[in-house]
Amino acid sequence: MSGSGIAAAVGILYFLMWIIVPLIILLLGWLVYDKRYKAKPPGRENQPQNGFLPTPEVFIDPKDGLRYRVYYNPYTGERDYVRE
Repeated sequence: MSGSGIAAAVGILYFLMWIIVPLIILLLGWLVYDKRYKAKPPGRENQPQNGFLPTPEVFIDPKDGLRYRVYYNPYTGERDYVRE
């Protein structure tokens, strides 16, 4: 392989690296993304999920100024935030 052929192959690999590496990062991010904060179905925004118990923890979200109560699932350790 001549010098120009090697340079062309290296150039193609370098270009593909800038395409493939970000795609791999995006794919991993999508697979690992924290899905805890998905929106609840319409009509269920103010109700805790089944199996969740209320806790004494209540807070006002600084983002929207609304009051939320924390619910806890003792079996899974999950927490749910329900607007009051």
